[in-house]
Amino acid sequence: MTRPPDLPPYPQYKPSGIPWLDDIPAHWEIRRLKYVAEMRLSNVDKHVRENELPVRLCNYVDVYKNDFITQDIAFMRATASQKEIEKFRLKRDDVLITKDSETWDDIGVPALVIEPADDLICGYHLALLRPRDHMLGRYLFRVLQSNIIAHQFCIEAHGVTRYGLTQPAIKSVRLPLPPPDEQAAIARYLDYKDALIQRYLHAKRRLVPLLQQLRKSTIHYAVTRGLDPENTPTKPSGIPWLGNIPAHWEMRRLKMVCRLSYGDTLTAEMRLDGPVPVYGSNGQIGVHSSANTNAPCIIVGRKGSFGKVNYSEQPAFAIDTTYFVDERNSNADLRWLYYYLGWLNLDDVSRDSAIPGLNRQEAYQRVGPIPPLDEQAAIAEYLDEKIAVIDAAIVGTSRLIDLVQQYRASLIHHVVTGKRD
Repeated sequence: MTRPPDLPPYPQYKPSGIPWLDDIPAHWEIRRLKYVAEMRLSNVDKHVRENELPVRLCNYVDVYKNDFITQDIAFMRATASQKEIEKFRLKRDDVLITKDSETWDDIGVPALVIEPADDLICGYHLALLRPRDHMLGRYLFRVLQSNIIAHQFCIEAHGVTRYGLTQPAIKSVRLPLPPPDEQAAIARYLDYKDALIQRYLHAKRRLVPLLQQLRKSTIHYAVTRGLDPENTPTKPSGIPWLGNIPAHWEMRRLKMVCRLSYGDTLTAEMRLDGPVPVYGSNGQIGVHSSANTNAPCIIVGRKGSFGKVNYSEQPAFAIDTTYFVDERNSNADLRWLYYYLGWLNLDDVSRDSAIPGLNRQEAYQRVGPIPPLDEQAAIAEYLDEKIAVIDAAIVGTSRLIDLVQQYRASLIHHVVTGKRD
């Protein structure tokens, strides 16, 4: 991990005795979790029983999706016995961790209780950690956020289709333990830094859907209004939600524009060897000995990711059990058709089955505005330029979010393990 640049190291270190932790500050200790926190495994289920008292349950999802347990969370309502309420009622500075999950890397995710209530108790699939006198809850929460520390939970989790932690496994986790005043300083520092990071991430996460909406609207106006809508005469499209279209355009069904051809059925063994890449609706899925189409080609999802539209200029390739459109089965500019098929929202034309799929005959009945070929090419060129800029912004923003999340993880790790003072 890259060290955060704004903090110096401690003046003196000593061996931690743990290979994966390396050295720790000379005045720190290593303690197992059972010595620094009382642990309780909740057995309170989600049922409502007449002979029990009403409660609110803090459940797995509440912990998994929130760093802090507050009264703003919409907790599930259930019932519990008086004994269960007394044992599992949440207190301020309790730390909850996920105990069971379908994937091993979702084990040991922590959340800190900062707003308890008399009727709020720990639900099933969680472990309640109540810090002892020499451990602060806020520091315990932060140290369990360290990927290196939390990885101990992942190693100890047992299961095949579902993973879980036993009481001894949780108690045996080893933690770096600074003095209480230093725990408080670390918690304050990370609270401050994390608040700044989370505000930044919130703004960037809001930007991504806005860029995606800009992408969608840019395509919509180009394929329905053309490139010079203010100076182009219009006429009614005949579709209320679509409104007017350029007067010289035509409204046609998709079957008059292109045909959706069906790719070959290639088994997993057939996709193992050969010079020709094999494409499905989500990209390349293997190689094969021979091609069934040439570039340019539009690939339209048939099952699973049905309606998803991709475009490829691979010189020659094979299409596997999905739909495609190439120059042999289209009388439109293929690059324009790529944007047009995406605009048609074919993903809502599905056949009812266990695995929904694109209904080709119903897709052919979709009606939309069709410009002349020269305008199709001009629209495609315009959209190539505009969409490339938007896509680059989406990729850049998503990458930036990933980098900031990596920085956050690195910051927490280096501070709670004493790599930075």
